[in-house]
Amino acid sequence: MQFLLPEPTHAQMSSIEPILKLCNGTERGTACTQGQGRDLGRTFARGTLTAWPLNFFSFSISGLSMIRNIIKKIYNSFLDMLPDYAAVNFMYFCHFRQLPNLKHPKTLNEKIAWRKLYQCNPQFTSFADKIVVKDEIAKIIGEQHIIETLWTGCDPEEIPFDALTLPYVIKVNHSNGGNIFIRTAKDIERNKIIASLRKQLRFSYHRKFREWAYASIPRSGIVEKMIEMPSGDAPEDYKFFVYHGRSHFIQVDFDRFKAHKRNLYDRDWNLLAARLIYPATAKAISKPVNLDKMIEIAEEIGSKFDFVRVDLYAPAGDILFGEVTFYPGAGLEKFVPQEWDYKFGEPWEIDTSSIFRSE
Repeated sequence: MQFLLPEPTHAQMSSIEPILKLCNGTERGTACTQGQGRDLGRTFARGTLTAWPLNFFSFSISGLSMIRNIIKKIYNSFLDMLPDYAAVNFMYFCHFRQLPNLKHPKTLNEKIAWRKLYQCNPQFTSFADKIVVKDEIAKIIGEQHIIETLWTGCDPEEIPFDALTLPYVIKVNHSNGGNIFIRTAKDIERNKIIASLRKQLRFSYHRKFREWAYASIPRSGIVEKMIEMPSGDAPEDYKFFVYHGRSHFIQVDFDRFKAHKRNLYDRDWNLLAARLIYPATAKAISKPVNLDKMIEIAEEIGSKFDFVRVDLYAPAGDILFGEVTFYPGAGLEKFVPQEWDYKFGEPWEIDTSSIFRSE
């Protein structure tokens, strides 16, 4: 069942026009040339100056860092003032230099933008909460696939560092990124950890990316057992793109905390000639012996939704649940070549007729 919001008003549509002019540099006759200011929107969206030609500036590295931080603050403050419709369109434009087609979305990223605004399924919140989702997943595939939780709580001061078994990971339940990895006692810098966790608990992931599922999650810290390979390295992260209960594509992330690589496969483990943010590995990767079982588990979880990405780990032959996400890459990651954005979007069938009616 889909839960949809009303059709955007003319005022909402108009609200993004001056934003796009600013992002394009067309206000006051300041349009950038293709060579000078390409992807200015992406520059603002990522808070960096790396999309500009380096010889455009003569600042020192410290000067560039200062400017990058200023631009990031301006961008975040400006974005925070926008209503959801304008914010979603603005973020999309800044990354892709075009508006999303929300009436007839075709690409995966367009459909994620559409979902942010119009698909508000209450189950999204339960499955996006990194604490609550464990109970939900255990009901579907069993407790044996759930990573052990060592502690949860709203006050980082209460983390029982001395009683926790190493190694473990500290994170929050309502956001992505910012994980703190504790491998040895030397990694336990209590004041820094507490300060970091408090900052993360204040952060509104929903507000930054307008991902509806995170809006109502009661914020909490969580400590989990760290999953490692026998070598001590992080295990490969298998991410299954499940559409209407069927896994069509698999994203695999390697060496995430060293030299991050990413391969894309179809469900039969054929390597795709596509790139998504990170480069592919140079070496051939054998098909996992338990791939069929992983696909089965991912499809069991994904059968509840028209689209979801299900993340699993497979250390030492086990299969462990990582997380589910309804908005991969916040709908802002570029496929290279672009045709794969369409191919990843094609299996996801959505109905926009109840939102955008013909006049």
